[in-house]
Amino acid sequence: MLVTPVWNDAARLEVFGAELASALAAADLGIRWIVADDGSGEAEQQRIRELIERFSAVYPLVEAMLFTQRSRKGGAIYAAWDACPDAAWLGFVDADGAINADSTLRLIRHAIKQGLDGGCVGIRQDAEDTPVERPPGRALSFRIFSFLVRFLLGIRFQDTQCGAKVLPGRGYFAVAEKLQERGFIFDVELLLALDCHGYSIEELPIPWKEMRGGKVNPFLDAWPMVAGLWRIRQRLKAGYY
Repeated sequence: MLVTPVWNDAARLEVFGAELASALAAADLGIRWIVADDGSGEAEQQRIRELIERFSAVYPLVEAMLFTQRSRKGGAIYAAWDACPDAAWLGFVDADGAINADSTLRLIRHAIKQGLDGGCVGIRQDAEDTPVERPPGRALSFRIFSFLVRFLLGIRFQDTQCGAKVLPGRGYFAVAEKLQERGFIFDVELLLALDCHGYSIEELPIPWKEMRGGKVNPFLDAWPMVAGLWRIRQRLKAGYY
């Protein structure tokens, strides 16, 4: 099952969703695709309904979960995952198109083929075959945040925030009750909890391109994210995970 979380993102979903619908149809993997809207207004949600109808003409296994209250990105993803308790694999990909449909399918196929115990997560690692396009300011904030994650939590992951992950359903449900964070920091806690439970998660470099209109503001969101890291650190030290 694959979740595409959105919040006031119908314009970008229109472009990426059409690409993803075609890729899923061609892949013929029978993936349940859920577009999870995190409490957008009625006009935006109506636009999403119209897009789902359009996507379903190409890929019938698409549906929408439209929430009336905001639970933030992690909350929307977890709510959709919770609705699929029997799924062998659970994944998500951001709706902005920074990670294209081909890369999304590559992650899914890789996880399934390898039978990975802990799943497969995309990472932004600039190379000739996996180019990463982002402004210098974003690159600097990424390096600082990655350092803080490793320094405060001592985990090995190079890139906890890349917006594409594929995980075994049993892994998620094994740790779901431990997951407290719902904002942009949710990825860190999710990967840490899986790691603490012995799930082996592979990191796979994928192409990534900065898209205009992103929801993360490096300045406004920096302190809440650092505060989230500190909360996770305190729980980790207490043996919570």
